[in-house]
Amino acid sequence: MMRKRILGAVLFVLAAIIFTACGGRINEPDIELRDFDVQLRDEPEPAELITADLLSIHFIDVGEGDAILIIQGDYAMLVDGGPTDMGTTVFSYIRNQGVVQLEYVVATHPFADHVGGLPDVLRRMAVRNVLLPMVYHDTAAFNNFLFAVEDSYADVFVPFAGHVFTLGDAEITILSPNPTDTWDNRANYSIVMRMEFGSTSFLLMGDAMREVEANLLDSTANLSADVLKVARHGASSATTSGFLDAVNPSIAVISASGDNGFLSQEVLRRLANADIHTFRTDLHGNIVITSDGTTLGVMVDR
Repeated sequence: MMRKRILGAVLFVLAAIIFTACGGRINEPDIELRDFDVQLRDEPEPAELITADLLSIHFIDVGEGDAILIIQGDYAMLVDGGPTDMGTTVFSYIRNQGVVQLEYVVATHPFADHVGGLPDVLRRMAVRNVLLPMVYHDTAAFNNFLFAVEDSYADVFVPFAGHVFTLGDAEITILSPNPTDTWDNRANYSIVMRMEFGSTSFLLMGDAMREVEANLLDSTANLSADVLKVARHGASSATTSGFLDAVNPSIAVISASGDNGFLSQEVLRRLANADIHTFRTDLHGNIVITSDGTTLGVMVDR
């Protein structure tokens, strides 16, 4: 009964934030994202990936789901945490990189294959800020995530298109959602982020589908990116030809399982026809992309 009351309080706060941003129709949502001094272990592993001069993006193999660890200098950020049974795997991977504190945890949207593993991380690591989607989903996985957010005492934000924050020397811009968005599918409320580090760029799409892609194509947002995290695990409901042309990546990453029911041969053909080097967690395991601000490197487990 007590936990139900707590969940109700969390949902009330989330609803209030969304109401302020949406129902209040304010022009500039009052969300301030702050930087903190995050310290890493003295001897991180692998040491060559964690230096002040490099950005590293780790696409963790969590099967059918997403979990992306981003490290720049002394700052680290986790985007999604995979399904519930992968929480310990994600936590162990983060600690093995020498990370002891996360500047940001981002739940791109409330589906279990993205938020299910986050409670393991939130309850076992120090987390400064949590970025929530602007939509609620009444499932055990999302409710457990909200409980863990409350227990973490992290600052909570609901970001919208136009918000900009930094992770060390990397700059991250929120491209979607917009406060006025109304979608039937909760996946379209995914927090979409474009990150710049030096002259290199990265686009993380969450599970946003073709409807969001169309909105982004109609916007003034800069969509070009060297690396594209393919939306919705390579499903045909996303990664349209027009959107792929606008992004024009040299590298694409798909987070998928070996028996993935989403992965579309049509999307794979589009990527191949565009001469995009495509890496998949079901084939390559953990995928690590590094940038020195000018050039990119790729490491895979297998």
